[in-house]
Amino acid sequence: MKKFNLKKYLGGFSALLAMSGSCFAAGWQLTDLGAFESGTSGGYALTADGRVGGLSARADGLPYPFLSQNGQLAPIGNTTGVVLVANKNALAAGRVNSADGLSVELGIFSGNRTIRLGSFGGSYFQINGINDNGQVVGYGTFVNYDEHAFVATTAGLVDIGTLGGRFSRAMAINNAGVIVASATNAKGQTRCALSYGGGLTDIGSLSSKGSCLPAAINSSGMVAGTAYNGQEYRAFLYDGRQFSDLGTLGGNYSEATGINDLGQVAGAARIANGDYRAFLYSAGSMLNLGMPGGAAGNSYARGINSKGQVIGYYRLSNDRNQVDRSFLYSNGVIADVSSLASGLTDIDYQSLHINDAGQLAGTGKINGVQRAFLLTPLP
Repeated sequence: MKKFNLKKYLGGFSALLAMSGSCFAAGWQLTDLGAFESGTSGGYALTADGRVGGLSARADGLPYPFLSQNGQLAPIGNTTGVVLVANKNALAAGRVNSADGLSVELGIFSGNRTIRLGSFGGSYFQINGINDNGQVVGYGTFVNYDEHAFVATTAGLVDIGTLGGRFSRAMAINNAGVIVASATNAKGQTRCALSYGGGLTDIGSLSSKGSCLPAAINSSGMVAGTAYNGQEYRAFLYDGRQFSDLGTLGGNYSEATGINDLGQVAGAARIANGDYRAFLYSAGSMLNLGMPGGAAGNSYARGINSKGQVIGYYRLSNDRNQVDRSFLYSNGVIADVSSLASGLTDIDYQSLHINDAGQLAGTGKINGVQRAFLLTPLP
């Protein structure tokens, strides 16, 4: 049997972290989602109704995809693989082994079926989003290392192309099927672009001189990201007509990483001393979210839900081990996610997700056991 390459499946995700048991602490219910025969699991996707997707190894030592049901792991598809995105209709997508076991490719999981969609022939691809209609977006490499954005459904994988250059990346898609991407033009400039699945349209930037890197799109087509404004890199908000520079927190840099349907933007910006702070931009104002406990260090936002709750990670200035810890900002308070439930530690910030119900899901550790978890706020 060919040895399974976990790194190729996860493509930069931390390997399985974990937790076990269920407990109640600080107004949260912690649910251990279980595991297959290996006893360990990792969670990498969260749906609007609180289902978690990821992987867990079986008795053969190979990882298999799951999408939880009623607080427990449930297998999905009929191949090895990992769920990286999932929608409210229980359709999921992720990485699977090719039929010959020699490479990793895009797969869509539906019930007990896996649809292999291949790749662009290169050694890497990234999945960045799925909408409720089952459209999956991301990007992949060719054998010549060119990189193209794609949109995929159960019907197949579609190359969206570029703006005349060699590279493009689809970063997100909304339920209207609007894809936001970055792409190079014939001059080699990286621009922000939109697509409906067939080609890309350059939407401009903060400046004609510099790059534009989108991060997220909301249901009305507003886009958030990072762009060069002619002097510095700044977080931006595009409302469908024009770009707005969101400013900084007193330093010389800002970036946006998430947007909700209210047009609120989450990201990170430098403060006057050069440190980074997570921010929440709302109604024309950028709010410094600070650090858990008011500690010294750096914080970065990674996502936001419809309630304006923000997730991200932070690193303490005095931490010689340089450990990145996960945080949740809610109702004016920023807290380490590990503090929300007794015994919850070592959360992988890259796997942490939040939905509009305020549920958190990801991969963490309790009592040294690696598990996917779901944190649900108590009423």
